[in-house]
Amino acid sequence: MARRTDDAEPGAPRVQHVGPTDVLAFLCEIALVVLLAVAGWRLGTSTGLASPLPVLLGVLLALALPAAAIAVWGRWLAPRAARRLSQPWRLDAHIAVFVASGLVVAAAGLVWWGVGLALVGTTAFALTRAR
Repeated sequence: MARRTDDAEPGAPRVQHVGPTDVLAFLCEIALVVLLAVAGWRLGTSTGLASPLPVLLGVLLALALPAAAIAVWGRWLAPRAARRLSQPWRLDAHIAVFVASGLVVAAAGLVWWGVGLALVGTTAFALTRAR
């Protein structure tokens, strides 16, 4: 899928091979953000109050939960993060993020989505651990 750039000019970025586990891991990252936004909305609007407060809280949580996950990811887990954790700590952090997010999603009433996110997410990043 990708080509080698050994003969490329100096300073050019190297192209890495992207395999099926890399695609699965990326899809899990997207699912993490989307499910946290949905869970935030559901948690915020399920207060039962008859005022604009639940909608405001839902919007706030729908933005804050994914933003927190993105901040952690960008700071310590992303491939180009300035302070990327080394293995095995990076895998441990991946597992912690996916399990915690799965619990939040399950607490929002989406139990099977939370379980799936935790299981598939941790498995995908365990398979890509070699890098």
